[in-house]
Amino acid sequence: MDSDSLTRYESHPEIMDKIEDGSYVLQGDEERCPFLRSDNLCQMIIDHGEDFICDICKDHPRFRNFYDDRVEMGLGLCCEAAVDVVLDNREEFELVPNRELTDTLNILNRFSVDLFERFNLIASIVLDSKDSVSMYQGMEVLDNKWSSILDAMTDDYVDSIEDLSTNLIRDNSKTFEQVALYYAYRYPKIPDFCVEACRMIARVAVHLGGTVSDIKEATRMYSSEVEYSDENMDVIYEVFGDL
Repeated sequence: MDSDSLTRYESHPEIMDKIEDGSYVLQGDEERCPFLRSDNLCQMIIDHGEDFICDICKDHPRFRNFYDDRVEMGLGLCCEAAVDVVLDNREEFELVPNRELTDTLNILNRFSVDLFERFNLIASIVLDSKDSVSMYQGMEVLDNKWSSILDAMTDDYVDSIEDLSTNLIRDNSKTFEQVALYYAYRYPKIPDFCVEACRMIARVAVHLGGTVSDIKEATRMYSSEVEYSDENMDVIYEVFGDL
């Protein structure tokens, strides 16, 4: 939490009681924010206005990529609403204001080309399905539901769903190309990661039931578990690129 917000909250004991070591103390089994009401509205915004909340809450689920001459921003896929916005899009990827795209993004933007053909043009590192699942099983786990899914993915189980997950990508290529575009944009130095993310999200989605809603939930879970753990992203960079 930013220091200005902490200073602002010091005169509000009902808020400070729910902060520890500069962070909100999350509540219950689902680890919800203590100010998030049952209707998913923020009590703090209702009581004090949007300008009152801390910077990380204002930004969520936005992310920023910092370059020498600019800062680029996008929506992170850890948020259900952001998943809907990104995965329901059917337009080619573009930057606003317009600027040149990376080779990976240009390849993924070729919507008339089969998605797996585009994957083959991008990926130089492709993990075997069992090695892929094993990589995630060795990562830090942030949510017990994710842990139970990984525990179910034995070698035999992964073999049994691999064709199903491949077909899920093929049958929902418009959705998965948006997943790939997101990861290619957010992590331009490791283009192979966008292909790996799609393949693992498809496996999880098949496990959940294989519907479009399951693809979206798998995407949200994957983003939350992998992207929002520095330890897990270190693993991704070690496998698919340089730290």
